[in-house]
Amino acid sequence: MCLQTLTGLRGTTDLTNDTGPTRLGYIPAIDGLRAVAVLSVVAYHLRPGLLASGFGGVDIFFAISGFVVTGSMMGQRFAGLPAMLSHFYARRLVRIMPALLAMLLATILINQMLIPEAWLSRAVPQTARFAFFGLSNIVLATDTDGYFGVQAGFNPFTHTWSLGVEEQFYLFFPFLLFWHQKLDSAKLDTARAVWLIGWVSAVSFALCGVLTWIDQKYAFYLIVGRFWELGLGMILCLTLPRWRPVLAAWPGTMRTALAIASAVCVAAALAVPEQGGFPFPLAIVPVLGTIGLIASVVSAPATPVARVLASAGPVAIGRLSYSLYLWHWPVFTLFRWTIGLETGVYQLTALALAFALATLSYFLIERPFRRRTKTSARRSKRVFARMAVGTIACASLGFVMLVEAQALSISVTRDHALWYADGDRPLDPAFTHCTVTAAWSARGGGNVDSWTPGSCTTPPASFRVFAIGDSHNTAYTPDYRQLAAELGVPVRSYFRPGCPFLRLIQPMDERRHCADYYRAFFDDLRSQGRPGDVVFLPGLRLTRLINQFGHDATHDTPVDDAPSPVAVAEARATLARLEAAGFRVVIEAPKPLFPAPPFRCADWYDRANPICADGFSIPRAKVLALRQGVFNEMTDLARRYPALSVWDPFPILCPGDPCRAFDTAGRPIMFDGDHLSGHGNDLVYPAMRDAIVGARR
Repeated sequence: MCLQTLTGLRGTTDLTNDTGPTRLGYIPAIDGLRAVAVLSVVAYHLRPGLLASGFGGVDIFFAISGFVVTGSMMGQRFAGLPAMLSHFYARRLVRIMPALLAMLLATILINQMLIPEAWLSRAVPQTARFAFFGLSNIVLATDTDGYFGVQAGFNPFTHTWSLGVEEQFYLFFPFLLFWHQKLDSAKLDTARAVWLIGWVSAVSFALCGVLTWIDQKYAFYLIVGRFWELGLGMILCLTLPRWRPVLAAWPGTMRTALAIASAVCVAAALAVPEQGGFPFPLAIVPVLGTIGLIASVVSAPATPVARVLASAGPVAIGRLSYSLYLWHWPVFTLFRWTIGLETGVYQLTALALAFALATLSYFLIERPFRRRTKTSARRSKRVFARMAVGTIACASLGFVMLVEAQALSISVTRDHALWYADGDRPLDPAFTHCTVTAAWSARGGGNVDSWTPGSCTTPPASFRVFAIGDSHNTAYTPDYRQLAAELGVPVRSYFRPGCPFLRLIQPMDERRHCADYYRAFFDDLRSQGRPGDVVFLPGLRLTRLINQFGHDATHDTPVDDAPSPVAVAEARATLARLEAAGFRVVIEAPKPLFPAPPFRCADWYDRANPICADGFSIPRAKVLALRQGVFNEMTDLARRYPALSVWDPFPILCPGDPCRAFDTAGRPIMFDGDHLSGHGNDLVYPAMRDAIVGARR
């Protein structure tokens, strides 16, 4: 999204012609084009089926922004670069930051009150912190699953990525423009500056292609893959004296044809579904269409397309576009977290709320600050810039305090020890005989958490525990710490997302991205393990009933969780290898699965969410039937390999019929549909400990 484009130039725009600076009046059609862009983005975010590639509205904004921001500076003369920088950044700060700060502060406050911590919301605090400084796009590119991934839809700050791109563009823009103006003042050929911007844009476009091939999210989020879009708008403005007279001299039919062709280009770009070729090469379509429309409305404002864009409705929405972009996404995201955004009624309600907040933001924040900017034009720009920076610093401090203020939560999940299976849970004094030192390291593309006992009041164990898996391994973190504290046994826990170990229904070899992770684990067993050490293998080993975000695309597809012959052969080879090395192996039998994630549905304000519709119970016989094939295979493997024992937590977690995700006291056994809660760890710890100790007998 474009910062300057959306705050807009509501007065006049300074441009240049062959005889020097001139004033180009306000062009209503550009506000109309902003309306097209923001409505496309809003429609896509509200219901992707409404406009398959509506996210391309951001590309429209980028192209407009490059043109308008350049026009806002043309025709002005400065004593030197410092004066230009002071003027430019002061204007940008006061136009961009007030509405942005209001949205950020309000959103993080509501987020802290209502949204629980989880994998689904893991990137929210970090994105929020960096959004304050125009860097959220970097966080999103390096620490999330991408714009089209699940986490993006539940992060109320995802949309700030485009603000980051534009703010980073502003780091380069004034220097490029200053050089152009210096050449112009010296009556030298300004084409050199235009060619430089063109070459930089060409390199950016090439890098966009490379990054799209490497990982789409890098090209999507980072300035290096987006500069060209703003650069083309900048070039369009700088070359206006050359092309405007040419287009103005065209016959009316040709000007109309250009406008219609450009509009069709934009419409097609927004309507055709994205098939993995975005932003390279498909982003070129809305950008070129936008460039054509800008050229058309500037040179021929009387064409039918220009008149439609300049009509009252589109212009009014265009004026709201910056605030609407800022507020629509947090509103939609908070609806997803709470009551849901699936039904037409809730979608219309969310849309109305977004427009209401945008209107308030525009009239109470944007317009008043814009008027103050004009009033303060006679003041020292440096003084004004210092005041703006001071205000931002104070707001940033308050924002950081809100990000860290977990006490604001009204969710039941604020009882951290009850809900969360992590290393922050206190140890049980009744089972603690040693101090425990925790450490973390990166290994094989994954993480290794280790707990080393010390100062034991009872004789420490003479073996080690090596645990490996995916998130179902880290869900036992509290029990691993407790094991080290009670028995004095060193524990190493290996984790990489999406890398289960001996899942039995799917071969590990199919997960090629996990190969280094598995290899690192075996290397550590060879170098650090000893005969008699225990290898613990927790895991889901069934197809989950629901994710943290809801049902995936395969929900209605019949599931066959029968053991895979290839995976079973792989398990036999692995177990034979471990047994030959003297290790004892404990494999976890499948736990109960549930059709709704408790952490998403335990509060009064989210129980009506469609994700909660199937409830927190499931017939015991159904789960037993689902796991029967895997459980039988496990017991067969245990008969074949004496070093293997099967630990089954199912009777503890499902003592009656039906199985329930909460115990009789209302405490959560499960955090989501298939991961243990902190309380669930407490329930199974004695049995897990006994299974690990018993494996050595």
